[in-house]
Amino acid sequence: METREIDLRIVFQTIKKRLWLIALITGLLTVLGILYNSRPEPQVFVSSTRVIISANSEMMTTVRALVREPIVLNGVINELQLNATPGQLRSQIRVDSVDSSLITVISVLDSHPERAADVANAIVDHYREVAMDTLGVHNIRLLTAAEPNPVPINTASNTIVYIAFIVGLILSITLAFLLESLDDSVRTEQDVETRLGLNMLGQVSGIKSRSVAQQIRKPKSAIIRSESIGS
Repeated sequence: METREIDLRIVFQTIKKRLWLIALITGLLTVLGILYNSRPEPQVFVSSTRVIISANSEMMTTVRALVREPIVLNGVINELQLNATPGQLRSQIRVDSVDSSLITVISVLDSHPERAADVANAIVDHYREVAMDTLGVHNIRLLTAAEPNPVPINTASNTIVYIAFIVGLILSITLAFLLESLDDSVRTEQDVETRLGLNMLGQVSGIKSRSVAQQIRKPKSAIIRSESIGS
């Protein structure tokens, strides 16, 4: 099988020839990435509270799952007069264990840091009551109450812009080489030798029409001969 070598000069000439196309596509996708990244988004704040639950391993999963149940969330909604359903409030709550220990972290996401802290603390209060009434679990102790966190978790990032730039650069270069491969015009000596199988003996350089016109219009200098006639 014949191996084809990559000529870096051809690659450079192709990129140079289609540089406007590469710059256009890359710039367009980059601008779209900037516009998408600069769109306004509501800030999201998180507030967490820590409790310790004294229950055996068989009951621990059930006790922790009770945090996000409507029987607890309805009490929180009524207490804080929230404009949300139990399903909506459930999507804002996350329950995690600390290194598989008895310590449980209850985190609440909200667009207001103060409301996130209030919801987290209210969940713990109603959760302790419901767990005691329904499961008979009395050993739920508050370790750390939730406090408002003024720093949002969804800070702006330029990752989308960088991705748009790289994707635009790859697509534009690929399109440039695709158009070059579809172009079957003969422009160089190598094209003649490759496609026709002929050896080049010489070439005629291009002559600009302006220079030809100047040569035609250029007046020829007249030669005047003079002779002296003696007496």
